[in-house]
Amino acid sequence: MKYMIRFCVVVLLFMSVNVLAQNDMSKLKSTFQQLENDWSKAYIAGDAANLASMYTEDAYSMPSNMPMMNGRDKILEGNSKYMQSGEKHLAMTAKTLDVFGSGDIAYEVGTYSFTYIPAQMTESITEIGKYIDIWQKQADGSWKIKADIWNSDNPESTPKAGAKEKDNKDYR
Repeated sequence: MKYMIRFCVVVLLFMSVNVLAQNDMSKLKSTFQQLENDWSKAYIAGDAANLASMYTEDAYSMPSNMPMMNGRDKILEGNSKYMQSGEKHLAMTAKTLDVFGSGDIAYEVGTYSFTYIPAQMTESITEIGKYIDIWQKQADGSWKIKADIWNSDNPESTPKAGAKEKDNKDYR
């Protein structure tokens, strides 16, 4: 009888730990979705400083079709240059699909949709893709991106020869 009681207690302990872990991951999923919404808003607004503030000081960012950036200052510099390239950002949404991890590190897997008009073009392009973010919990309890990588699912999101270009005539 004592064995059965101990066994039940151990099973209940494991079950409660699992339920708590699921609740924590569910809460983190919601937290990261909100952070992704904030990231998308800063990106569309062309706010490179706000975007860079979402990364740790020593973060890695590995954007699609661009060189890797290491460190918040390089992430700020790289995004500032990109945002001044003449490309017009129209809309971006990210969807957190899954979160896992423990302690001060969590991993997020998601998808995104990004609509933009490339520099010297008139027609918009919508890029669909996926990403992984590694988040690190900070001393103040906030979460910042330690590393991220994303890439496109549709190679046609890159402007091709023959795409409609802007009319650069001077109408003064």
